[in-house]
Amino acid sequence: MDPPSFPEFSLAIKAALQVKAKFDHFELTSLVKTSGGKGIQIYIPLSFNTYSDDDTRVFTKFFCDFLCEQEPQCFTTERLKKNRHNRLYLDYVQHQEGKTIIASYSPRGNEMGLIATPLKWDKVCDTIKPNLFTVPSVLDRLYKQANPFRDFRLEIEDQKFANVLNQLRNE
Repeated sequence: MDPPSFPEFSLAIKAALQVKAKFDHFELTSLVKTSGGKGIQIYIPLSFNTYSDDDTRVFTKFFCDFLCEQEPQCFTTERLKKNRHNRLYLDYVQHQEGKTIIASYSPRGNEMGLIATPLKWDKVCDTIKPNLFTVPSVLDRLYKQANPFRDFRLEIEDQKFANVLNQLRNE
């Protein structure tokens, strides 16, 4: 979820919370992190080698299209920045073979020294800003609290992803 600029980070928060509500409705466990830039990324823990790139693309495209239909003035899947018209870019195209996503706790190559930082969902709100997640502040967070992604693999067993995917493929 990529807002047009740092000041519009609240668009990424808004989208993330809407996606979280939908995932909760479908009983899907999800995890969230900052991108280390101006965006937010959401993860659904899945069993390794169980789903294809096509499977996850069907799923992510559906949710991105859903958000765009609900609030076309806020969200877009348009790849070209000049055509986004100050809307949040929902990048489902990044979820395919050969594409990469920044790893948790990785520094980004920006002048602010921002870190891709896992968050607890209850901390995702309008008061957080990307500039809160610098090397010193993230190190301090790790000393004071557990990594929100620590139990990532434990979440896999209870996922209802296959049920949701089957519903999407049958519609």
